[in-house]
Amino acid sequence: MEIKIIDIIGRTAVSRISGEKLHTAIKQNIDSRKITIDFSGVEFYASPFFNTAIAPFLEIYDLENLQANLSFINLSPVGKNLLNQVIHNAIDFYSKSQDDRDSLSNEVTQGLNNFKDE
Repeated sequence: MEIKIIDIIGRTAVSRISGEKLHTAIKQNIDSRKITIDFSGVEFYASPFFNTAIAPFLEIYDLENLQANLSFINLSPVGKNLLNQVIHNAIDFYSKSQDDRDSLSNEVTQGLNNFKDE
């Protein structure tokens, strides 16, 4: 099965909302067939997109199984680097105990709440 990013979210793979759309498309098919994700035409990338779309699968699958079920084509060098960094961070995060993950998530949330609108 092939998922064309441009058909699902357009030319920018940056937001969490866009990431959720891809995550849903992958989740509906990942157990039944190999999925190729085609980034042809995508011009901009940001980590929130990959953090939402791909990283949560690393809680369920190890990297080898994820690679067996997903492939990525036509990613720019920037997109590849960003995806690799997100995968590295997700592997690190999900290798921690649940208490450590909860603590880290709380720290991030508290830090974000400290920002004020000016």
